[in-house]
Amino acid sequence: MRKSTRIGVRRTPLYYGAAALLALLVGGGAQAEDSDPVLGKRGDIYKVTVGTYSELFPDGAEASAGAQVLRLEVRRGLGTLEHYLVPGSEGDDRDRTPSVSFDAVSGQLYVVWSSNNDSTLTRVNLASFKGSDWAETIEVSGNIYSDKSYPRVAVTHDRFELATSTGGEWSTRTVLHVVWSEDGAGGEEVMYAPVVLIDGELASTWRRVHRLNDFVSQDLIDEPFEGEVAPNLLRAPTVDAASEANAVVIGFAHRASGALVQLELSTPATELSELAGSLAGYLESTNLCQRIKDEEPDALTTVAEAARVHIVVFGRRIRSRVLAPLAQDVENVLVERAANLCDEGGLASVSSAARVHIVVFGARSQAGDLLEGTGAGESHVLLAAAQPVGDGYIQHLARLQVKSERVAPTIGDGQPTIFVSPEGAGAVVAWENGNTLTYVETDAGANGQEAWSNPYTLQVGSSLSRSEAYSMLRVRARSLE
Repeated sequence: MRKSTRIGVRRTPLYYGAAALLALLVGGGAQAEDSDPVLGKRGDIYKVTVGTYSELFPDGAEASAGAQVLRLEVRRGLGTLEHYLVPGSEGDDRDRTPSVSFDAVSGQLYVVWSSNNDSTLTRVNLASFKGSDWAETIEVSGNIYSDKSYPRVAVTHDRFELATSTGGEWSTRTVLHVVWSEDGAGGEEVMYAPVVLIDGELASTWRRVHRLNDFVSQDLIDEPFEGEVAPNLLRAPTVDAASEANAVVIGFAHRASGALVQLELSTPATELSELAGSLAGYLESTNLCQRIKDEEPDALTTVAEAARVHIVVFGRRIRSRVLAPLAQDVENVLVERAANLCDEGGLASVSSAARVHIVVFGARSQAGDLLEGTGAGESHVLLAAAQPVGDGYIQHLARLQVKSERVAPTIGDGQPTIFVSPEGAGAVVAWENGNTLTYVETDAGANGQEAWSNPYTLQVGSSLSRSEAYSMLRVRARSLE
């Protein structure tokens, strides 16, 4: 049974709708073509505008006059104004729906947007800007034949030291978590693309894109909420920082179940991923399944004990208070499950299960006191990138958990904006109509079941700007747990 929160028993007759999100970590207008501004360092303000090249750069010569491009506007804290052409938008594709995110750790500004060409191909692009220079634009498209919603991006960081390195060789890992929705065979689907940078360089040139609809709980699929989810809510996924420094929360509406789902995606320590890959390789060399089939005495306990020793030796850079119980736990799991896994899928199933268990169990242990391992099916491990190291590579993995699943709100016209809480338990949905901004938030009802509050309104005008209102709503959502 999953420990995630499944909330609500019926759809409430509230109407919500939308606009744009302003946040220092997650930016981008949901309704307007231009992005919302974000604040950088030293008072610098960044904003991306959509328009034809001749309109945005009257004296420029980098693109054709009629090309629809993106322009980065930088208002320096010293009072100067600078304009930059976003690289990758200078072609003949129709560039649209930019979102911007400023990463205070690296001082980088990230711009994500979608683009269409005359052949109806749609791409999601990612550009990064630091000071006055651009890095090479990255395409994170997935299926280029599906129309895509506006993308969003959030950033996490950590440091690691590989077991194969000499002492003191630390690297910095930056993960750009890009989320969007696109048309799929079964309707609207939410896509997640992790872009992993090691010391500022791409960990791998290929891009792995994951469909998040596949990771809602089986209980929710078996017992969906009543009613339909509005199409515009299906096209409004969002991503924001989680409570842990190496994690983000993704919020989205799920058509098949009628739910608003919040997932936590974390990037466990690279040392855990390296250890998991090493153990999987070791187990595949043991011929364990054939030895069990041949009824070799003590084959299972011998290999399981050897696996424990392998973890202790190879994982020597992992803190001992985590490593020792982790090694013992994997030995116990192998003894209990390896025979059945051999019957189900052979040695590959054994090594895969051991790898997943290390990442899930170890990730829950690395930040605090050792916690119980999660139940079967409660966590998933995704491949984020493969970093070449020597003659091999290190897999960078992501751990995914369902944090909450509640009945999705019914909404009216307009593009919705979803705001998520750091723990993935609370949320706010907002929409604007003229100068009136209306929102609802998760709220515990009288019967103890959490649902949606009554709608509240904010008046946008001279005393409260639109950007201020959306920033306040993000802060409000982050207090709901």
